[in-house]
Amino acid sequence: MRSSDEIENNGRAGRRTIDGYRDTYRRVTKPALAGLRLHELSTGRIYRFLNNVASDHPATARHSKIVLTGMIGLAVRHDALHSNPVRDVGPIKIATKDVKALSVNDVQKLPTVAGRWQEDPAHQGRPRATDLLDVLDIFLATGARIGGGLAIRWQDVDLEAEPPTITISGTVVMEKGRGTYRQDHPKTKAGFRTMKVPPFAVQTLRCKQTAEQPKPEAMLFPSSTGNVRSPHNFRRRCHSHRPGIQFQHAAAQLGPSGTAITEKHYIAGPSQLGMVGLFDPVRSVAAGGE
Repeated sequence: MRSSDEIENNGRAGRRTIDGYRDTYRRVTKPALAGLRLHELSTGRIYRFLNNVASDHPATARHSKIVLTGMIGLAVRHDALHSNPVRDVGPIKIATKDVKALSVNDVQKLPTVAGRWQEDPAHQGRPRATDLLDVLDIFLATGARIGGGLAIRWQDVDLEAEPPTITISGTVVMEKGRGTYRQDHPKTKAGFRTMKVPPFAVQTLRCKQTAEQPKPEAMLFPSSTGNVRSPHNFRRRCHSHRPGIQFQHAAAQLGPSGTAITEKHYIAGPSQLGMVGLFDPVRSVAAGGE
């Protein structure tokens, strides 16, 4: 039995996480250590290997350490080794980068920037998505992660409630051998939540509902073929805006499980509710062709 199989059988990690571990083993760990016997995997040897990887790719080194901990731990549990040498390697430090949070002014510019990109007459090639402004409205209104926002179905939207609500109940994942699909639970436990929808987003939802007449199980923001939309493709489109505003960061105002993550990475200001309120009139102007 492989350690990844043991983790999967015990339900300790999701399929995507396990696929990531296997990929790290194949690309990084196996080429460096696969020819060694178990007793040759000393703490010093593993320490040098991980630090060598960490010099250029600290996150990969951290993943490699997790892989090695699991692999050698399996050997210990089967009495092939007395102890796990990875335990004494110590933590792998990942240097933190300063992140510039979006200001209120930045958020107010998002619809204009997105609208110009979406309607750019000079664009050539594959047609661009025509619903980017709508997606942006819902992301700013809910604070959903990208995967969580793209996983919203019409049955998760309650426009009859007072005030109307949206429930984040899943996420979109991409899995090797399976493709892109909707997972029926968010990335974290804290990600499952029902939120009140501000007026500007309610208006967007009502317009979409009237125009599309969707079934309850339909995706709120489907792909061009009517299927689940790929977060990877959405991120790629967002990155093409970087000369203007990096609005991909605004997609997760409240999605992370800790408020410290939100405050550090996404929005600078006194409160998310205040941010949403300030965005309301700007969206109306942008939609009218400023």
